[in-house]
Amino acid sequence: MKNQILMLAYISVAVGIFGGMLIVLLLSIFRRRQVVNSLVTPEDFLGLACTVEIPFDAHSKGKVSLNVKESNLELVARTGESKEFTKGEKVFIVGTENNQVWVVSQSSFHYPK
Repeated sequence: MKNQILMLAYISVAVGIFGGMLIVLLLSIFRRRQVVNSLVTPEDFLGLACTVEIPFDAHSKGKVSLNVKESNLELVARTGESKEFTKGEKVFIVGTENNQVWVVSQSSFHYPK
């Protein structure tokens, strides 16, 4: 009877250790497959909608804000359009150059119906 209890205790400890090792192994495999990249590159901006914060036109610079990869950014903006952009207006980023973004108005985009 005493040997059976001792054997049951050894089996329980062995199963516990094996189960713990299996969980650690599975978690390490899962972590290796997970890719975390919060680096924001200029290519991430292209085509995104943003909001004008400081008004501007073709002859001046302004500022736009946008959310990319769950980060709020404010960027210096320029445009080639003859239109003046006002605060709160939605614009789209079409290019980047020298830490500035080039934007166009929402009306410049023609969506197919």
